Amino acid sequence: MYKKRKKIAKKTFGNFPFISVIFSVSLSLLLLGIFSFFVLSSYEVKKLIQENTEVNIYLNKEISSSQVDQVKTILFSKDYVLSKDESTLNYISSEDAAKEFAEEIGEDFVNFLGNNPLRDLITLKINSEYFEFEKLSGIEKDILEIPGVYEVDYSKEMIDDINKNIRNISLVFSGIFCILFLISIILINNTLKIALFSQRFLIRSMQLVGATANYILKPFMLRGLAYGFISGIISSGLLYVIILFINEKINASNMIVGVEKLSIIFIMLTLTGILMVMASTYTSVNKYLNSTLDDLYTVSYTHLRAHETRGNLVCRLLLE
Repeated sequence: MYKKRKKIAKKTFGNFPFISVIFSVSLSLLLLGIFSFFVLSSYEVKKLIQENTEVNIYLNKEISSSQVDQVKTILFSKDYVLSKDESTLNYISSEDAAKEFAEEIGEDFVNFLGNNPLRDLITLKINSEYFEFEKLSGIEKDILEIPGVYEVDYSKEMIDDINKNIRNISLVFSGIFCILFLISIILINNTLKIALFSQRFLIRSMQLVGATANYILKPFMLRGLAYGFISGIISSGLLYVIILFINEKINASNMIVGVEKLSIIFIMLTLTGILMVMASTYTSVNKYLNSTLDDLYTVSYTHLRAHETRGNLVCRLLLE
């Protein structure tokens, strides 16, 4: 009989409700994951806008093709260019520019004026790390020192507006993320407290027979580790399905956020789930370890009264 009772105690000690804990933690992590995905997406969109904003470099009149090639070579050697391939830099000769402009206005203005007032143009894409007003001013001065460059032009007002909007959006997103993170911690902590409520007397019994705090904590912490890991995997899987659904709805051939960054989100969700569940488990079990027997009965009575109050309220609503 003793062996049977001991076997049952071993089986139940350290256990707490599986479905409710996994559901609550997975839901909280999924909420954080969705918001993290939107934050990363906004960052990628911002980066895309910045890297597609071009700086116009006007060259001197009567510049030779060898001088143009020299200007291109010098530009490619700079750290602030987006990349070292031809897609970063586009050369438009004054003749080509005149043809395009004539097609737009529907009249050959070169014959009318007697000469071509347009200059050879190089459009240059800048690395997003240099997309600040002070850095762009330094880039403008640096390009003007290149032999053969006449003028550097870029939309200062547009760049200033983009930077201001990005700062404002980043502040709003940071605030929302902090609020969601706090809500997730509270939700997971309350879920674990409720889940471990049924274990309080068993924890007390283990203390009475001489079990140390570490011995009592160990099975709960291991179970918390497993629950956090499972919740992280479930939330990551659900998030990936949601992302695929969004990607399909907007008919995008490629995901806005790359696979590498998505993997980082999934890993962070799993680690966050493990840390949150283990931290909440530790604080909840520690609370019962440091409680007296009178405190446990007081908690039990308060919990029972709360259930009675809810039950009476439900009955009253049904009768009405």
